[in-house]
Amino acid sequence: MKTKNTIKTDADALRVADELAAMQPALALKKAELEAELQKVRDCFGPAVDELQNAYDADFTALEEYCRKPGVMARLCKPGKKAAETGKATFGLREGRPSLAILPDSTEAEVIERMQQEGKTEWLTASEPKLNKAAVLGAGLDDETLEELGLQVVRNSKLFVKPKDRK
Repeated sequence: MKTKNTIKTDADALRVADELAAMQPALALKKAELEAELQKVRDCFGPAVDELQNAYDADFTALEEYCRKPGVMARLCKPGKKAAETGKATFGLREGRPSLAILPDSTEAEVIERMQQEGKTEWLTASEPKLNKAAVLGAGLDDETLEELGLQVVRNSKLFVKPKDRK
């Protein structure tokens, strides 16, 4: 379909507006035809893809639960490595950034109050007493000290599985 995109006069503008109005139903029809064909493909392959995805998700969850058990990754990984290997895959638990969490038996208000009582106001925001998590993490406190304040460091890990390159 050949189109002219140069509009230099009012007449050109009116002509292009008419052409656009004429194209809209044809464009809508072609889009509907495309969507109908795509739906046929989805209907054909969708169940098999869904079945494979469900099997993948179940196996992934089972592997992740197993790898999270104490000592498992240490046994599966070669010394000095953080990932395990098979003939076809490399997998392991990728550690996330540390974040600060309030212990379940504490509230943020209680943590702030403890810090104020102990004179640890450098870990609170200046304008209003709010917990400055970045400052607490940056202080390098040990787990025992954090626990006394009602805090803990949490690292979320996520399983990864990568196929090995086949050359």
